[in-house]
Amino acid sequence: MRENAIVQTLFPPRAQTAEWTAAARTPETRARIRRWARLKRVCLVLAIPGTCVSVLVLVGFPLLAVAGLFVPGLRIFTDAPWWVAPAALAALVAMILPWFVTSLLLEAACYADGTETLGTITEVVVDTTSDSEGQPQYDLTIAAELDQDASIRRSVRTAERREPRVGQAVRFLHNTLDPGALDDILYLGVVDDTPRRKRS
Repeated sequence: MRENAIVQTLFPPRAQTAEWTAAARTPETRARIRRWARLKRVCLVLAIPGTCVSVLVLVGFPLLAVAGLFVPGLRIFTDAPWWVAPAALAALVAMILPWFVTSLLLEAACYADGTETLGTITEVVVDTTSDSEGQPQYDLTIAAELDQDASIRRSVRTAERREPRVGQAVRFLHNTLDPGALDDILYLGVVDDTPRRKRS
């Protein structure tokens, strides 16, 4: 399930784009979603070969430079200009950045007509497999009571410096009132650090 979600995030299928546009309320928002989804695909296609080349240079160049100290035929890598590795790193960033920006703009477009709701964290699961040097990853389950005397539940993965706690109030955007549409959420963050009491 998680692997499939990652693939859809990297390269959203046309069916997913159609679902996003169906949830939009205005023609302008639907046009924005289609435009940014198209640009995201283009940026990813352009980024893949450049990223592969940059990674090969960053990883392989130092190894070949060390090997050049012992193998005369590889000495050309030892005497290469100092700016080769920084240039490869800059190229890597230049390839990834457009895709990252279009991803953020697509996400914003998908929830441009969404409803902002105040909810409460009901469950927190820490991802112990995430990078220990980066910010911890948390899977949150959120419940919210709506004005129509109904409730919805949503789930989201987020990286936080401070561990979220059950009972904390959070803000998020959603496009539907379907209580089972767990992934229909644009997480906006914790409102405060004070846990909310459940209504009796």
